[in-house]
Amino acid sequence: MAKKPAGKKKAGKPLAQRLAASPALVKKYQSDPGLRAKYLTGSLEKYLTPAQRQSRAVNVRLKAPIAPGSSVTERDLAHEAQAATTVRYGPQDRALAQQLGVAQQTQLDTASAYDQYRQALQQHAAQVQAYQQGAQQALAQTQAGITGLGSQEALQLQTQANQAAAQQGVAPAGDLSALANAAMATRQGVMGTFQGEQALQGAATNNYADAQANVVAPAQKLSALAQAAGRTRDARQRQTDLATEKGAFNQQFRDTRRQDELKNQLAMQTLDINTAKAATDAASKTPDAQAAVAGAKTSATTAAKYGYTAHQWALLGPKGRQRVINASKAQGGSKPDMGKVNQYGYTEEQWRAKSVSERQRIIKDFKAKTGGGSSSASATTDKKAFRDKYGVDLQPTSAHNRARDAVQNAQAAFGQVGKVTKRKDGSRKRVTTDEVVSVLRNQGVSNLWIRAGLEMARGGLTPGTAARIHKAGYSVAELGYKMRPTPTGAAGYNKGNQPG
Repeated sequence: MAKKPAGKKKAGKPLAQRLAASPALVKKYQSDPGLRAKYLTGSLEKYLTPAQRQSRAVNVRLKAPIAPGSSVTERDLAHEAQAATTVRYGPQDRALAQQLGVAQQTQLDTASAYDQYRQALQQHAAQVQAYQQGAQQALAQTQAGITGLGSQEALQLQTQANQAAAQQGVAPAGDLSALANAAMATRQGVMGTFQGEQALQGAATNNYADAQANVVAPAQKLSALAQAAGRTRDARQRQTDLATEKGAFNQQFRDTRRQDELKNQLAMQTLDINTAKAATDAASKTPDAQAAVAGAKTSATTAAKYGYTAHQWALLGPKGRQRVINASKAQGGSKPDMGKVNQYGYTEEQWRAKSVSERQRIIKDFKAKTGGGSSSASATTDKKAFRDKYGVDLQPTSAHNRARDAVQNAQAAFGQVGKVTKRKDGSRKRVTTDEVVSVLRNQGVSNLWIRAGLEMARGGLTPGTAARIHKAGYSVAELGYKMRPTPTGAAGYNKGNQPG
């Protein structure tokens, strides 16, 4: 059977909807590193586990630079601080760990040693008690034997006395039993006294041995254990104190490192500024720059001569300036006809009574109605005509090429305004006009070409910028730039079309 031609794959539900409807799919995306990154941002962040949220927050914090513009992140700083702390406090850490281990082992050994000591004392007490019992039994047997021994001895003495009397031929000896009984009683008394003393000594010995085993030894054990536990606590306290000192050192290291990095960044920025200033100074000494300065001075001197500011004089345009010059010459050579009406419909007296801004507005309105003006875009490239028209020498072709490149680069840069870009700190922000201007200035682009690039990016040059380009010795026609439509009023032009 022939396969069906592969058609366009039908679009499925958005990932957020599929995750909301399937806990198993959520678990799959959370467990698979390749899929996890697809839902960690945007509206899908609600599917993160608390541990993942905490991990993301930590990663964001550790990725942040320690100073604006620095390439050193908080993670790098943490590694540096930990390494510095280890180098400084590593020997003390190891020494305290060894002391704590010895103290803990001593505490265990102390308990075991005193248990053995007490066991020996208890065994000794049992032996003393057994010995005393044996001694008492022996004394009791001895005392019992004394009675029998006294009777035998009395009988023997009586027999010996009777035999002696018979040999001597005298009457039998008297009865010695009373004497024997007295002697036996004396012996029994002495033996009883000794037995009592032995009983008292045995009791004292038993009490002493028992006290040593059951009172003294446990008390000694408790005292020794308390001393060993005290040494263990001291070792732990020293570790705690060292940990506090390490934390303070770590924090101080980080603060110092941040301050040093901030100083480094400021120094680098200052170096960049000095470099840009040096480049600007060097650029100001080039023939092109010196010619532009000379042209600006000449224009300002001429404007002051006829009672205008440099800005007002530039806004008059070539024809307007020539008319002012011609009017001044005519007024100086002969008395003008104050009642004569000019091309704008005003008498000379009325025209002179108006301010410069009113004259400019009238001239612009006249040009807008008659279709005249806008001669800047079609300015001639002939050097002599350029000199006669703008009062400065025309720059060479190489200078025009450099200017065209600068404006083209500036125009491309301003084309990035409004676009969202990723910054060094990981954030995403829109590019602003001020940021582009700052970058171009750091690259050594002059304000004139930055202004021209901005206006070209907005649709074309304004007459004011074209006048500035001409006064700098450059031809707008040779540069190939188009003009924006002429605004209807000087006030509207100054406020809306001419950047500051």
